[in-house]
Amino acid sequence: MKKGFTIVELMAVAAILVILMSIVVVSASGAMKSSREKRAAAMQSALNQGLAAYYAQEGKWPSVIETKVDQIEDTYTFSATETDQIFREVVGKGFGKGSGTRSMLVDASALFVADANKIKNSGRGCMDNHKDQSESGYCGNQNCIRGIDFSEAVKKDSKYKIPFAQMAFGYPGKVNGRFRRFWIKYNSRTDSCTVTK
Repeated sequence: MKKGFTIVELMAVAAILVILMSIVVVSASGAMKSSREKRAAAMQSALNQGLAAYYAQEGKWPSVIETKVDQIEDTYTFSATETDQIFREVVGKGFGKGSGTRSMLVDASALFVADANKIKNSGRGCMDNHKDQSESGYCGNQNCIRGIDFSEAVKKDSKYKIPFAQMAFGYPGKVNGRFRRFWIKYNSRTDSCTVTK
């Protein structure tokens, strides 16, 4: 008589497989969050360097900042629209015929963008706090839009093409990878700008 597996043995094997799959999923999720955090930090650093290079090259800040400099007593956080205009001025420096995605001040190909016209409510993009729906600022998915790499957004034949004048610059949120905005803060005491999350 042939002996097969008992139901108990099959259930034990299934339980072991479920535990192993859970470990793999948790590890992969943690690695993705870590990767997104590192990418956001690299983009933030590139944009900070781009702003500083703009100031060093031009001897002044981008026009949106310059119009406010004399009105700011301490620090000022620029609005979403203002921030987008500033980034477009910095990133767009040097664009022209044959330049592709090359900017003189920032490696734009590594940036993460979205269509500013599609971001609702606060303008921040996804608040990235979906695990805690009671937290203030929970967006209920209404602010969640997908961002794309800058190089894809400017590609001639891309179905995700975004006109440069409509680009919002940000980073993939660590929880779900949806678009989140960077902000620019100006400090009048030090005459400095900082890109923040």
